[in-house]
Amino acid sequence: MSSRAAGGSEAHVAQAARDAMTRGNAVDAVVTGVLVAAAESPGVFLGPVQLLVGGAGAGLLAVDGRVRQPGLGIPRPRGVLAGEPVPAPARIGVPALPAALATVLAALGATTLQRVAAPAVEWARARSPERADVLRRFAQRGAAAMTDDALVGELAAVAGRAAGGMLTLDDLVAVRPTLVSCDEPSLAPSGILRIPWRQGAPQGAATHVVAVADGRGLVAIACYEVPGDGVAIASLGLSAPAFASPVMRGEARVRPGEPRTAAAPIALRAHRGVVDLAMGLAQTEDPELHLEALLAHLDEAGALLTALRAARGRPVAITRTGDNAAVLASG
Repeated sequence: MSSRAAGGSEAHVAQAARDAMTRGNAVDAVVTGVLVAAAESPGVFLGPVQLLVGGAGAGLLAVDGRVRQPGLGIPRPRGVLAGEPVPAPARIGVPALPAALATVLAALGATTLQRVAAPAVEWARARSPERADVLRRFAQRGAAAMTDDALVGELAAVAGRAAGGMLTLDDLVAVRPTLVSCDEPSLAPSGILRIPWRQGAPQGAATHVVAVADGRGLVAIACYEVPGDGVAIASLGLSAPAFASPVMRGEARVRPGEPRTAAAPIALRAHRGVVDLAMGLAQTEDPELHLEALLAHLDEAGALLTALRAARGRPVAITRTGDNAAVLASG
């Protein structure tokens, strides 16, 4: 048995998280995993991320890195008439993933962003030098890199008003992840912590999961998305996925800064400050509903393993018993 465990719905992400545990804690490893996913797939970095962290004296924390609605600092557009095609740039939102990862790392990580991001920068070099440069800038400056002139100019060119979108510099400057401290007694009797703001998003085919338990008892799990399409930003090696709500003529505008819906099929189980389980469900429709069904089997070890093997999509589950951690399911 080992005191550490890592799993993920993408094999290269799970391996990156395992490797990262030799250099840092569970939060470091999960952030490394998400960034390696972003290095591999152009749509991850500008999409959503949501995390749960607990154990080892850290309490229980939920981190909201969902894409935000754009449009700060500009008047309401006239909007698209019903029945007219919606321009793709009008669906591009404000990425909060960089800020969320940098924030949770600063709060609970054990090493620097540059060190945590190094495997992702290296991974991206063989796939997209442009994407590797974006990740390098992020590793050096954190979320502030998203307001660099070079990045802002390229993002505005595909998602700003001139392109038919609503993304502004004000949006990028103002975006902040939401961190929610959760009270364990409120989870009784199950001890299950889910994302507190989850909206039951049915779309989960693009959702992926990475989970880590380190040797100190800290456990972290994250879900992110690998979209199959989006607006290409060739100069950055990125793709901007569709998460924003377009402004429709004659309809109320979604408030700029509002988090956009994204599936959150992840959970932790805690008891007296100890987290003994992290579980998530990737790449299936209605993932939160199906995760709920899996969680119903937690009190029976044999039934849980059977349910994991029969689960839709790709389940990810790690457990901790005393000083030992193990992977029950990994993609």
